[in-house]
Amino acid sequence: MTSTTQHYKIERSPGEIWSLLEDGWKYFAEVMGSAPARMTGEWPEAGSTVCHQVRFGPVRRSATTIVRHSQSPRSLRLEVRAGLLGTLGLDVEIRPWGDATYATVQEYPLSPNGLRSFVQSLPLMLLLRGRHHGFLFRTDEARPARSAARH
Repeated sequence: MTSTTQHYKIERSPGEIWSLLEDGWKYFAEVMGSAPARMTGEWPEAGSTVCHQVRFGPVRRSATTIVRHSQSPRSLRLEVRAGLLGTLGLDVEIRPWGDATYATVQEYPLSPNGLRSFVQSLPLMLLLRGRHHGFLFRTDEARPARSAARH
């Protein structure tokens, strides 16, 4: 199974970064490309779900995101089910780094079909990676610490 991982050092506190993740309406509008159509449960508590659309320019696809794990202000694990675009796991880890924050974002396909699963999920992985970079790390001095792809 292939995944992509990005590492960031952000000149903000972990609490400030977590507050970006806690606002489900803003998170979905900016990262997924559309506001949620329906939320169940309390975002971002484990088990809460959001029905929304994922946009690729003019193309829209229905998707459901489920919170699989949430530990404020350290860790958020999501499952994004986007039909033909595949099912994607998304982990965000936030750690203190002096007065700053060290964040790791990892995306990986969850479908059990090996290469087919990766190829199917690749567009969704690339889209979300770019949007997470823009949303979570839009803070004034965010910069990548390193980027790596794991196989």
